[in-house]
Amino acid sequence: MIAEYYDRVWTEKLSLPQYQTLDKRWRSRWDFAVERIADGSRVLDVASGDGVLGEMLMRAKGCKVLGLDVSGYARDMAARRGLESRPCDVSAERFPVDDDAFDFATLLCCLEHVFDPGHTLRETARAVRIGGRLLVTLPNAVSLRYRWDFVRGRLSKDLLHTNDGEGLHIRFFNFDDDFDRFIGEETPMLRLLEKVPALKNPRRHSRLGRTVLTAGLHVWPNLFAEYTHYTLERQS
Repeated sequence: MIAEYYDRVWTEKLSLPQYQTLDKRWRSRWDFAVERIADGSRVLDVASGDGVLGEMLMRAKGCKVLGLDVSGYARDMAARRGLESRPCDVSAERFPVDDDAFDFATLLCCLEHVFDPGHTLRETARAVRIGGRLLVTLPNAVSLRYRWDFVRGRLSKDLLHTNDGEGLHIRFFNFDDDFDRFIGEETPMLRLLEKVPALKNPRRHSRLGRTVLTAGLHVWPNLFAEYTHYTLERQS
């Protein structure tokens, strides 16, 4: 049932005008991951979708990338980009990969979609070697635009992810400490190395807008951050 749901989501998403070019659909999470993953690394892309990140890493960094995704349609699209991906409901199933098989793993805007994010994070940690890194991106559920919708008596479609072609958000985290606590409770084998407040797509703002919003990120990240990027290290 989950596979059928995400097949419908991906089919609709990739038919929409705003997803027809990478420039239109660009997200800061891709820059975050590409900048931190070393050349030639073995990378596990959890919830790899249609393979955009995997293709970037293979072409720009010479990485060996394996994707996991529940949607057969998304995996077919990823294969067209040259990415090998395997079927997996990452919320509930054991990942079809060996222990300690990867140098890096990515969970970019993934954990907010799954029923058991603790399971997903533990399985990802199992797949990464000791000393390897997990890169995580999460939407900040209390960002300014979501708060403004609440003030106006609305429940944001962006918060819930109920716009056309988007899979539903079912778990919510904020910048301040929700995920920090979650890591300690669910995955003590992981150590938090880096936590970065970010805009979702800096390219959509003018230069002045980016300057103002970036200043806001530094002063009050829990209000201005749209994304939070995390770097985690597997300790044991």
